[in-house]
Amino acid sequence: MLVRHILSLVIATAGLTACRDSANQTNDGQTPPPTQASADKDNRSGQEGLYTMEFSLPTLPTQAGPLRHAIDRYVDRQKRAFLDSLDAPGARARAREIPWDLNLDIAVSARTDRFINVQVDGQAFTGGAHPAPIVDSFTFDKETDRVVNIRELFADPDAAEHVFASEARRQLITQLDDQDEPLASDTQLIEEGTAPGKDHYRVFSLLTGPDDKVHGLTFIFPPYQVAAYVAGPQAVDVPSGAFVAYLKPEYREAFR
Repeated sequence: MLVRHILSLVIATAGLTACRDSANQTNDGQTPPPTQASADKDNRSGQEGLYTMEFSLPTLPTQAGPLRHAIDRYVDRQKRAFLDSLDAPGARARAREIPWDLNLDIAVSARTDRFINVQVDGQAFTGGAHPAPIVDSFTFDKETDRVVNIRELFADPDAAEHVFASEARRQLITQLDDQDEPLASDTQLIEEGTAPGKDHYRVFSLLTGPDDKVHGLTFIFPPYQVAAYVAGPQAVDVPSGAFVAYLKPEYREAFR
């Protein structure tokens, strides 16, 4: 079983506006070089002593404007939700004792002739026992010029999700009996966390090959969904052959 590792967090400092400008910069109007992370740290909030916010954003080609806008809106929503949490009773007093932190590492995970896939790896610490993980993804369809979700790829998304569930359960349950490092979970949690029809397959990356096609999907499950927090995110690879029959006709050429 192949397991994809979640991207590690990149921390650096710059301004949010500069970060977005850098993310859209190209060379003489041409497609930019391979993705480079730009970053932002909210130094103003650090002076107040309540919290810090750190973001690492990818450089994207100018043709991927809708993807850039989707990422920007996502970062804004995460930022607003984090700041709103400071309005809860007693929140600011707790943040003065142990400063809160929001960080997001957003980077290109895979490119094919049809798609750009972007992964989000981050966390928000708001005074709890440990930071809350943030795991997400975006997949941009270059031919239709829009971000697509997992169900939009399939003519029969329900059938596809049953295939995903079967393979995810097989792989994860096998890990329960791993002699070296058994998965901190149980059969019930795995079955509930992989059940079809409950948005459990929203976060995914692309398995790619030298032919610039998609050879499978990697589904990423945040902590708590299929295993205990201590186990971290879990990833399951599903080869294209298991679900290609359920793809929409317009997407079949993008998969192998």
